[in-house]
Amino acid sequence: MDVSNPLAKAFMDEITAAPFFSCEDFSIAIRQPRALISHEALGRLTRPLVAPAVDIFEELWQFSQVTYGFVGRILIGALLLAYGMAEYKFLFMIAGLLFIPLLPLIQSVGFGLWTRQWRLVGQGLYSLTIALLLLLAGGMAVAIFTNPPVQYYDFNTLPVGFLVSLAVGVAAGLATADDVGRRELIGLAATAQVAIVPAWFGLCIVLGFPAVNDTAPQRLIQELVLNIIAIVIAAFATYAAMGIKGKALRCFKMNASRGESWSTEVPTRANSAMGGAHE
Repeated sequence: MDVSNPLAKAFMDEITAAPFFSCEDFSIAIRQPRALISHEALGRLTRPLVAPAVDIFEELWQFSQVTYGFVGRILIGALLLAYGMAEYKFLFMIAGLLFIPLLPLIQSVGFGLWTRQWRLVGQGLYSLTIALLLLLAGGMAVAIFTNPPVQYYDFNTLPVGFLVSLAVGVAAGLATADDVGRRELIGLAATAQVAIVPAWFGLCIVLGFPAVNDTAPQRLIQELVLNIIAIVIAAFATYAAMGIKGKALRCFKMNASRGESWSTEVPTRANSAMGGAHE
């Protein structure tokens, strides 16, 4: 079937929830056609919302894998971010934030909670913990080669940070189910809410904490935890509001319990010029 995204999602939801569907007897692949021309109305054919739940699920799993590339990107980003904060150079801070992929890790927790994919929740928390530790280590490494004091201490108040993180979480949840837009820019906003605190802590552990309001260690830890929780809550609520169905993921539960591989083919997003999906 070569159909638009809405029909692809409807098909996936219905067939995977059907009593006759079995992972041993059926396999489904979603690929990316170059164009799709049919009698279907162009407005519906090109509608980018929403992707099938399996698409979102596998994409979040892919970005939550702790690999050499994952470690390298975050560590390099942490070094750039920490140097930018130590010397108060915003271009270095922005460059570092672009290297740090934290948003999919936090989204994995929200999506996994909504769809009851507990292994995805665990994987997201695990990879997020590794990322925060790498950011802390990057800050400490930069501090060895810089001089005190740390120049950056421009942190949001707790209510403002929480509200911004809620907005980022909603935007991120919508972006994973939509083939239009620049998702990396949303990721930058989320990273700025989370990554700055551990990198700044790494700097201050070596160079000393500045005597400035709103920079007390306990207060910044609260901000970090609240921002992460806000993004998780917002992502959870967004996936729930969009009607993402966990039944479509039941094969992954079955395979995981047997110790088998989850998928023999990683699908690509259906975002061709005509916005179609192939199943």
